[in-house]
Order: sequence, then structure tokens, then C-alpha cells
Amino acid sequence: MREALEHQTATAEVLGIISRSPTDVQPVLDAIVESAAKVCGIDDVVLRLYEENKSVSRAHFGPIPVRTVEVGMDLPRFHWMREHGTLHVPDVRAQNDFPWVRSGVGWRTHLSVPLRQQEQLIGHLTARRIEVRPFTPAQIKLLETFADQAVIAIENVRLFKELQERNRDLTEALEQQTATSEILSVISSSPTDIQPVLDVVAENAARLCDATDAAIIRVDGDSLKTVANYGSLPAAADPRSTEPLSLPEPSLTGNHSHP
Repeated sequence: MREALEHQTATAEVLGIISRSPTDVQPVLDAIVESAAKVCGIDDVVLRLYEENKSVSRAHFGPIPVRTVEVGMDLPRFHWMREHGTLHVPDVRAQNDFPWVRSGVGWRTHLSVPLRQQEQLIGHLTARRIEVRPFTPAQIKLLETFADQAVIAIENVRLFKELQERNRDLTEALEQQTATSEILSVISSSPTDIQPVLDVVAENAARLCDATDAAIIRVDGDSLKTVANYGSLPAAADPRSTEPLSLPEPSLTGNHSHP
């Protein structure tokens, strides 16, 4: 009963971190490896995620070194987990079925739990013990729960960011529609005076594009003149200035430099 309570407490703590970290999965992954190590009495826990066909260490807790190099996804261990799921090797030196585990230096008992998202393998959680001490069924089940929680956290962050982006797009679309309506309203109310229209266009352009300054410049014969300006740059000091601006000489390449 004490062990079951500890397991429930550990999973509840991870769920709490998930709820507090909707945009950052790293605190959740760090908490998972630390909780797994402490609750299950594991010497070392590492969580890897698969990124661009590579297995990359994303969280680690314990004294056993973790290779910093990215591990290719075509290795036998990943094929085995993709086909069979959790891999538990009670004594890596007393078996020949999994040579990639036997080659490990510094540990004797090995457990790898796959992280699956919509039936796709996206990573794995590996627990290692320095001495021969097989994992109990309850410990294996807890580590599988931790792996599921890691997947939940990863998916939550993805969905939250996707929702933020969608809301941002909707907000921008609404702002643009509002600006368009405002400009059309000014046009309808100023049929004989174009200046109010130019002023509101410059203002909305600067605001919607988060620009420091926006100016409307018209060609007048061989010169340019600013007819509307909105912002804090020096050129905005006299937005209705009609002082001609010299046009630049055309270059041989056809590119022009405009103020």
C-alpha cells in the first residue's frame, strides 16, 4: 500500500507540472526522470526523443554518463521496441539476446520503455541499475505510466502552441478587417478630401505591422513628396510637407534605392 501511494503521488506530481507548463515540455521531462529514479530506487534514468531520425537525450538523472552524440534510429534496439514494446533485461551480462544492451558499461540491469504517440514511436525512457536488481511488475508499470505522461506533455505543448498560433492568426485577421472598415468609413465620409484617408492608411499600416513609422510618398513629376506620415521617426515631423525629394539615378542593374 505504501508503494502504491508513492506511485500515485509521483504520477500526480508530474500531472501537476504538466498543467503548469503548457508551453514548455522540459520541466515535465526533468520531473519524470527524477521521480522515476527516486520512487523506484533506480540509479540512473534517461529520456530520449526521436528528432529527425535521431535519438536525442532530452532529460537525465543519475551518475551514469549519457552519450551526448545523437544515436541513429536504424539501430536494432529501436526496431525491437517498435515491434515488442518494453524491454527488461535483469542482468545484461547473463544474456545474449540483446547484444546492444550487453555492451553497456556501468550498469547491470536495464529497462527501456517506448514513448508512443498515435502508434508512432517518438522516444524511450531508459532506467539503469548499477547492480543486478530486476524491476518489479509494479515498477515497470509505473515507468510505463511515466512514459505515457511524457507523451501527454509533448502533445499538450504542441496543441497549446497550435492554439496560440491559431488565435494569433484570428486576432490579426480581425484587426485587419477592422482597419479596412475604418479606412472605408473615412473614404465614404471624405469624398472631396483625400488627406484624411491617407492619414488613416498610414496610421493603420504602422499599427497593424508593428512598425515604428509608416509614410505614404507620391511621385510628383520627377520628384517625390511625403503626403502622409505616422510614427516617431524624424521624417514624421511634418507629415504634410510638400518639399520635393530628388529621385535617385537609376542603376545599370535596374535596381533603385528609394527613401
